[in-house]
Amino acid sequence: MDAPRPARPDEFAEVMDFVDLVFRPGQQGRFILQSQYPHAYQPEYARRLILVRDQGQIVGNLAIHPLVLRLGEARLRAGGIGVVGTRPERRGEGIMTALLEDAIRRLRQARYPLSVLGGDRQRYGWFGWENGGVQQVFTLTGRHLGPPSPAERRLRLERFAPHPRVCRQLHKLGREHPCWAERPLRDIPLLFARVGRQTWVCREQGRFAYLVLQRAGRRRQGPYEAIHEAGGDLELARSMIRVLMARYGIDRLSAIAGPNPQEVALYLPGSAHWRRESACMVKIVDLALLLQALGPLLRRRAREAGVGGCFRLVMGEQTGLLDLGPGRAHRIALDEREMVGLFFGIQPLAERFARPAFEKLGRLLPLPLYIPPLNTI
Repeated sequence: MDAPRPARPDEFAEVMDFVDLVFRPGQQGRFILQSQYPHAYQPEYARRLILVRDQGQIVGNLAIHPLVLRLGEARLRAGGIGVVGTRPERRGEGIMTALLEDAIRRLRQARYPLSVLGGDRQRYGWFGWENGGVQQVFTLTGRHLGPPSPAERRLRLERFAPHPRVCRQLHKLGREHPCWAERPLRDIPLLFARVGRQTWVCREQGRFAYLVLQRAGRRRQGPYEAIHEAGGDLELARSMIRVLMARYGIDRLSAIAGPNPQEVALYLPGSAHWRRESACMVKIVDLALLLQALGPLLRRRAREAGVGGCFRLVMGEQTGLLDLGPGRAHRIALDEREMVGLFFGIQPLAERFARPAFEKLGRLLPLPLYIPPLNTI
């Protein structure tokens, strides 16, 4: 069996066919995953695909996509892992293990502090990924939102078309969220026209708002079941929700949001209930680089919370120093998954650790890492 290696451009179609074999059995040749994730899987990104061949046949594959995640003033480079798959009849031979170990090595060489993915906690936990980040899921109901008014029914809602002006507005709105994923302007048309989702925009007397709704089962047609993103003028966006729920006879919608005040303000008034949950799985690839990237943010939060001290963090063979100014010195040793919980878990630190050092850090951590659904890979 060959060692894992990046795909060549001339292998792109073959890899996409293999991905469909793994994730959409019986539908090979349609490149379904490529159509569902067009921002990530294009021929020019072929080298992001890492494949393994055995006697000329592809037997395993994964992808490493670069992401930049925003946390206030901090920017975190993350290697997003996608389409981890093994040929069905070859499972249990260690192919996935070889791919993931190779991917971790490549992430370290490329100096990524973090990696993120979506998947099974038990499977990926063996390699250091752990549930992390935070997203909020609101249940919107017609009873709580109320019916659209006559003026709202007259609003002109348009299906998304990639006009430059609309794309620039969507790009600008994304930059205003404190917890988000950076989006190049060139990716906007692909992100907002993904299969299984419908983007609506509304322009009214100088105001602008948009909604991205997911269809049941990610189908091209059919009823809406969730709002995956919304933004712009809050009242106009809320009016759009009322109009679309009435138009399509929807009494209940879920809405996914990050820990961003504007998103919460949009959904909370019309919600029957809500919950917080992990947004993804996170692996700390390079602890020192992570602390370097988060340093300005954590020092600001420490000043605001009146926290000082020097914290030496130990994660296996990796160490990092978090200097928050005058105060006691602390040494904190955690395994990979516990360190993810420290920085990006969903539970307060006081509920996980019972030491004075964690009481101090609990005023700063964990941080609200968030990846919008449109940016998933």
